[in-house]
Amino acid sequence: MDTIRPIRDSELDELIDLLCTVHNPQGHERYRGYIEGDPTWCPSQTPVVVVGSRIASTLRVWDRWVHLGSTLVRMGGIGGVTTHPDYRGRGLATRLMAHAAEYMRDDGYDLGLLFTEIPARFYRRLGWCCVSLMGFHAELHRPPQPGRSALEVLPFDESRDLEETVALYQSHNSGRSGSLLRPRPYWDYAPSRVRGVLPTAVVRGLAGLSGYINWESAEVREVAYESGPALDALVQYLLDECAAAGVTRIHGAIPHSHPFVDALVTAADADLWLAGDRSMMALPLAPNSLIAKAVPEAADSVRRLPADLLCRLLFGESSGRDLEPVLRARGISLEVGEARRLEEWFPRREVIFWTPDHF
Repeated sequence: MDTIRPIRDSELDELIDLLCTVHNPQGHERYRGYIEGDPTWCPSQTPVVVVGSRIASTLRVWDRWVHLGSTLVRMGGIGGVTTHPDYRGRGLATRLMAHAAEYMRDDGYDLGLLFTEIPARFYRRLGWCCVSLMGFHAELHRPPQPGRSALEVLPFDESRDLEETVALYQSHNSGRSGSLLRPRPYWDYAPSRVRGVLPTAVVRGLAGLSGYINWESAEVREVAYESGPALDALVQYLLDECAAAGVTRIHGAIPHSHPFVDALVTAADADLWLAGDRSMMALPLAPNSLIAKAVPEAADSVRRLPADLLCRLLFGESSGRDLEPVLRARGISLEVGEARRLEEWFPRREVIFWTPDHF
């Protein structure tokens, strides 16, 4: 008889071996760091299905906080959903996902999030909803013009820059829908370091650090800045780096309307392609409580909405006006004035889940 229970300390080596077998044969140090290097971890966040005396399936719940507009809610990030090849086709992952949802509800999480690498329908039939994230691709045509910025861009130096980087992240992302709360210890967690949370370069002036960029292999993974000159300096730096490396195409999980993308297109006379990502999925664990925290005045109007539309509104991926025709097509009628109020309560927002925070 197979059972679901929290991982035991004596089983950590077996767990890591399973993750390496399925995902990454060289991942022993990485997966051990995810547990031993993350003080927020506890055994109940790693349930396992044990068949006989063998771990057959597992997943991880990451305890984090995410912005829904200006509201912070407790989020359980589902990652590492893994079933040994010998035990697939038995519904073990489905049972684990149901177990994880119940665990998160009981422990007071507001929202579940995951990033799927398999077709979304597996999670959709379990109640999870897709929340689209926008991105961009740009082909650069104009070579960088030297000497445009009076601010200095330097390689990131942890001893010099980390504390100011943490502060800038907080001010730049406060109220940015989709972004995680990153308390100071988060930057030191082993999972954060493995995923590359530290910037590549920073903008410094007489007043200190005013911007940073995290980029790798033609991908812009994160940017933050506090002024137009800092933004321009980051764009100039990126173009210089691309020119030196012979890179003419760059991309990132950042909306095309973001000021960084706009400045990049202008500076490089770039051709721009819009991109999208449907891999992020959400599960409202206690919808009434979630609405009460995020938009309490809207509780009576949105309580009856389907979970997928509720998630789109709460993140700001769609505004109330965007969803009016969808509601009509689904046979959901709005009372007089409700459509206008939905637009007031749920404006469209720039939704960004920065790449280094993916779990």
